[in-house]
Amino acid sequence: MTDLDTTPLPASKAAYSFDEATREYLGVVEVFLSPLEGQYFLPRNVVEVTPPESLGANERARLNADASAWDIVPDFRRCMLWDTDTCTPMPNTLSLGDVPPPGATADAPPVVNPGTPLMNIWDSDARAWRQLPDYSRTPVWSTATGERAVPPKPREPLPNTLTVVEPPTVGEHQAVQWNAQHNAWDIVADYRGFTYWTADGTGHAITELGIAPPADALTSPPTTPPDDVAA
Repeated sequence: MTDLDTTPLPASKAAYSFDEATREYLGVVEVFLSPLEGQYFLPRNVVEVTPPESLGANERARLNADASAWDIVPDFRRCMLWDTDTCTPMPNTLSLGDVPPPGATADAPPVVNPGTPLMNIWDSDARAWRQLPDYSRTPVWSTATGERAVPPKPREPLPNTLTVVEPPTVGEHQAVQWNAQHNAWDIVADYRGFTYWTADGTGHAITELGIAPPADALTSPPTTPPDDVAA
């Protein structure tokens, strides 16, 4: 007989408890040696089999049917579930070992701040949320005219012909003009439809934005001097 054979057993050691109904691992308990029997007394629903140490975020250790090993099973019971079609919370009736059914996920969609033209959609191939543009509830203006326009439909990007930048208020003979380089509105002269004359009697009709009549422009044709009539 070796020294190892005669080494006394410790008075207590760790054992592992499990839920009687679900058989899921609950925690470590201390069990004590029976001096008369030379073995440890195991209370009800306690085993000596060591549970796994590494578990995922939605995993749980569950004792198998013959209490010989622990299985690692899904555990989504305490998760918020999200409807992948509507991106809204849905009731969670899952049991230990169940996984979210089709049309549901435990992955929360990204936060979309109020006023941000984005929407969350579920990518079933990637099993993840993606964000697409949503300007359907955002005020937009035409970059050609500066007038309020019909916004794009959900999931459609904002075209170059529209902007979310509100045009400034303009005064008489002013108009807004979109500056694509600076992504902003410029205030320019607007005398379109205005006709003026120069001192030599030439008339000029303004048809474009950004053109103003000269400071010495006449609003009506000049009259002929008397000396010129006599001549």
